[in-house]
Amino acid sequence: MGVAPSGRTGSRAILLAVVLTVLVGSAACTGGGGDARVGGVTTIRPPLRISAVSTRPEFVTGGDVLVQVDGVAAGSTPVLEVDGRERPGALAKVEGDGWRGLVGDLPAGRSTLRVRDGDRTARLAVTDHPLAGPLFSGPHQEPYVCTTERNGLGPPTDADCSAPTVVRHEYVAADGSLRPLPDLREVPTDAARATVGGRDVPLVVRTESGVINRGVYWISVLDPTPSAPAWEGASDGWNGDLVYRFGGGCGTSYSQGVPLVGGRDRTRPTVDLDLLTEGYAVATDTLNTFQVHCNDVLSAETTLMVKEHFTETYGAPRHTIGDGGSGGAIQQFLLAQNYPGLLDGAVITAPFPDALSMAPGVTDCGLLDAYYATSDGAAFTAEQRTAVNGHATDDTCRTWEASFLSTIDPTTGCDLPPEAVYDPVRNPTGARCTLQDSARNLFGTDPATGFAKRPIDNVGVQYGLQALNDKVITAEQFVRLNERVGGYDIDGRIQPVRSVAAEAELRRLYADGRILLGAGDATRIPVIAINAYSDPTGDIHDRWRVFSARSRLDDAVGGRTENLKVWTVGGGGLAAALAGGDATVRNQALDAVTGWLRELDAAGSTAAGSDRQRQLRVTRPEAAQDRCVLPDGTELTGDDVYAGDNACTRAYPLAGDPRRAAGQPLEATTAKCRLRPIQPAEYGTALTDEQLERLRAVFPGGVCDWTRPGVGEGPVRSTWLSYDGS
Repeated sequence: MGVAPSGRTGSRAILLAVVLTVLVGSAACTGGGGDARVGGVTTIRPPLRISAVSTRPEFVTGGDVLVQVDGVAAGSTPVLEVDGRERPGALAKVEGDGWRGLVGDLPAGRSTLRVRDGDRTARLAVTDHPLAGPLFSGPHQEPYVCTTERNGLGPPTDADCSAPTVVRHEYVAADGSLRPLPDLREVPTDAARATVGGRDVPLVVRTESGVINRGVYWISVLDPTPSAPAWEGASDGWNGDLVYRFGGGCGTSYSQGVPLVGGRDRTRPTVDLDLLTEGYAVATDTLNTFQVHCNDVLSAETTLMVKEHFTETYGAPRHTIGDGGSGGAIQQFLLAQNYPGLLDGAVITAPFPDALSMAPGVTDCGLLDAYYATSDGAAFTAEQRTAVNGHATDDTCRTWEASFLSTIDPTTGCDLPPEAVYDPVRNPTGARCTLQDSARNLFGTDPATGFAKRPIDNVGVQYGLQALNDKVITAEQFVRLNERVGGYDIDGRIQPVRSVAAEAELRRLYADGRILLGAGDATRIPVIAINAYSDPTGDIHDRWRVFSARSRLDDAVGGRTENLKVWTVGGGGLAAALAGGDATVRNQALDAVTGWLRELDAAGSTAAGSDRQRQLRVTRPEAAQDRCVLPDGTELTGDDVYAGDNACTRAYPLAGDPRRAAGQPLEATTAKCRLRPIQPAEYGTALTDEQLERLRAVFPGGVCDWTRPGVGEGPVRSTWLSYDGS
């Protein structure tokens, strides 16, 4: 393994000459434009403008920020000041009329950058934060376990789990194997080669790892000239696009964690030769793995910070394209919705819309399987259980339980010493390992208990309603099930009464964007979702989820969203793709999204454009349309692939979950339903008067009215929200 210092001498100076036009989350302040007379001719001068390139100006980290200055008069040299003090030579000319520079040694907190060009000035306020964060995710989680040694960085150097940055160089041999580069000054003669940007380059991979925002990050790029004194961006084998990887799961670890994304191993999760050989740079962080922290805001914050470091070290990406499935899909959908500008496009596998609209069906599985274990429930056949659960097989509920039901149990799921974990008797003040407690900044705290608020509710839910109406279960089975299914107490234990969520908790859920509703860039960036049909196997990544997401985006645009295209394939290839194995379909989708983004660029389109849906439609390449590969290999494409009764919808039918089997529509955004009186005529199987009275006792306030928005349901109030822990 070749180990090099964390950066090359002069690498940031070279950045000043890198010409990349897409800025990441940039913001700018401008000075006056105006007229000027030169040789008796009046010319119009563009406004002087200074903008942050590497991050949003209010979220600078590490004491430096890459800035761009535009509108400088021809032949003039702008002067940069920080809080009134000049920084000679801080800016360098780049191609065109722009100037660019990395401004370092910024004071902690707020400062003002001012650029002068003759009698004109422009200002930009920036706020610097520690490299350990936080920026907007709220107070740091405590306790917190460091995993730098497990991630190949050695022991932590402070309480924020920092560790020295490491750079490793490897090369791809002619036989396809990846080998350590023994000498940075010489590329072995047996190195494989590839063509990137029209240049034939040896496949030498540079992987940088370190700690940002208390998570361990990795960045991999092709580096054909590793002994060169400076990074040269595109000429070194980078195609200008960054693939940002998001790992799956939904965990409550209270730790720095380990990555759960494809790659050579967990100490090099960004070494994806399929991507690197095409010239993509690849980045991720342990806090972008949902199994480490099921917290989309923390993931967004970490993405912003890693991208800032990438931009200041390697160059500003033309596009940042998300990549990942399952919990990684949730992150991409919610980052696009709540923190627009972080992602320009996405390739999603195993598509889930969000964690919180799925949580009711997951917790229902625990209640239902507990009921099936009773003497009454044991009489339900596999067919009846499947009908009540709503999935393609009753195995799916058991998979959900084994995978994620523990996120409502405060005693299990943390990567903490046992003595630090909550126990209601022995350690009532210990860390609670629930989804809501591990992300309490997002949910708020109940002042009565000190526990995080939990927006889980099943009041009014008629379990098995569709199974009753389809005559799969009897009226008596239906009534007894609903009498005895119960709910959960705050410690995740099943109780006789149903779970109740407060309206204020639910209102916060929607307003803060924890449920995908199509705000921000969710309907504006190109997305291809790869939907592998594995429903009959009991896989939790069931097919209907992506159509639930698309239905919500359709509602958001008031018609048909043009940004989300679905590729359906048979099961079998998904697990390998998620694990970093055969990713052929993923690579095709990435090529399609990249092509789509370049067409948008050529058309002068931006994600903020008011006519975005038309722009997406007219620029979409042929490769990016809806696609369905039938079991026999026949491929169907076009806008009508998923419409009505056809070969694709017959081969890959949609199932549901317990809430859908209780009447919830496809959008599935209701966390707590509004109620209406019981209507005897709604039951396909007649209930006796005695059974109806028993149902009224179970549902004294009424049953779910799925035709109305849920309790607290409303639009996302804003994007780029910050949390203070309250």
